[in-house]
Amino acid sequence: MRRLSAVVLSAVLWAACDDYSGFNYQPPTPFTQTFPDGGTATDAGPDVEPWACQRATTVHGAQVSLLVELQLDMARATAGEQRIAAIDRFVAAVAEQGGTPLVSDAKASEARVAFFLRGHQWRDTFVAGDFNAWSKTATPLVQVRDTDLYLAEVVVPRTGPQAYKLVKGSTFFPDPGARHVVWDGINNNDVGSFNSLIYPGLQDATKGRLTAWYGVRSTTLGDARDVFVYTPAVYDGKACPSLPVMYFHDGNESLTRQSFAEAADAHYAARPQDSAVLVFVALPNQGVRLAQYSFPPKKDPSWPTPLGDEYLDFIAKDLMPRVESSLRVKTGPQDTGIAGASLGGLISVYAGFKFPEKFGFVGTQSGTLFWPHDGEVDRDDGNAMVVRAAADPVVPVRFYVDHGSPTTGCTRDGEPGGDDCQSNLQFLAALKGRGYSVVHWNEPGAPHDWAFWKKRLPKLLCTFRDADPEACKP
Repeated sequence: MRRLSAVVLSAVLWAACDDYSGFNYQPPTPFTQTFPDGGTATDAGPDVEPWACQRATTVHGAQVSLLVELQLDMARATAGEQRIAAIDRFVAAVAEQGGTPLVSDAKASEARVAFFLRGHQWRDTFVAGDFNAWSKTATPLVQVRDTDLYLAEVVVPRTGPQAYKLVKGSTFFPDPGARHVVWDGINNNDVGSFNSLIYPGLQDATKGRLTAWYGVRSTTLGDARDVFVYTPAVYDGKACPSLPVMYFHDGNESLTRQSFAEAADAHYAARPQDSAVLVFVALPNQGVRLAQYSFPPKKDPSWPTPLGDEYLDFIAKDLMPRVESSLRVKTGPQDTGIAGASLGGLISVYAGFKFPEKFGFVGTQSGTLFWPHDGEVDRDDGNAMVVRAAADPVVPVRFYVDHGSPTTGCTRDGEPGGDDCQSNLQFLAALKGRGYSVVHWNEPGAPHDWAFWKKRLPKLLCTFRDADPEACKP
């Protein structure tokens, strides 16, 4: 049951009804991630506190006591501008101190949790989650009088992580201010969705966790996309390790079509020495996928203008500095990888040749390595990455290549059951011919599908951390 605290009750009233004509959900206004995650690395010196990197200490929402400060500021305000300024300070403090939802101190006698959204478009919005049996109407966000702030407060026992979403009409969506998320488990065979978490620090310590960075902007492309950071279990351990980092394309689908996080958990439980931070980079929308995962030349007027160079500039110049400043990750190409499936594999290979000083490891799963293509290798209209591997100066990059194939033999690219095995085998031969370090895995009978990429992911993760092919055999 919803319960507003006495502290904020005097400041909260239902708003009078404005003209309103339905709801079309728009993505929330992006917020900026400025809160470094996970404490201090052990190489910082002997004075590092032993608890500095443990999940229960570092993974949490902001303190609900910020509502007390807001109420006091609102009570002192004598003008509308002062009330707006008070809310501005409140919203900024929440973002700085851990994001939403706000939670009471673990030692408090009552486990209070507060949710809020800012903007009148959020009138008639509710909170649904484990704590209220996912009721779409039990917990409304209530307007704070004469403001555009809508909030709700409930009591939620600290019995474990509690999943929730926000609800408006029939639309469920993640809390835009909540950093800690889990996949909601619904495979839409398309872009999926996440649940936000109350008490994220109480997640299973033997598994990794996901942190959402919403609306990460690209300087060159002028767009914004969500990024989901997977930190493995050892990241939150007492040793406070700094870990290698790998960037994955199709960052939403690889977590919600088939959970790559789940596959990583299983592999890292078996081989903790392979643990790495995995950065899943989503697309702004699916309509730009072909453009941003391909590169010149544009061989067909019906193709979109290739923007792969601009997309990789975003990763190298916008995203990587943010990751390296916010997380305990190792830097340098020897500890940095890039990987993807299908077109994501293509742009990963391209990234290895374009930025060998950034990425020392490339993983491609069923990569679209016939691009641009006519089915055969030639420089004008052939398998561009095959040509580049065979003809360009060798770069200091290790490769992992996997794909499916028919149960016997390998058909021409584009034919049923081939999973682009022809161009992948040509790429493999070109790499070996130039002396590259490469690990190859062919799965006969495997189609071009997320379930099979998830199944083969542990081999990729192992190869990233261990250059010995024998160590990573399934």
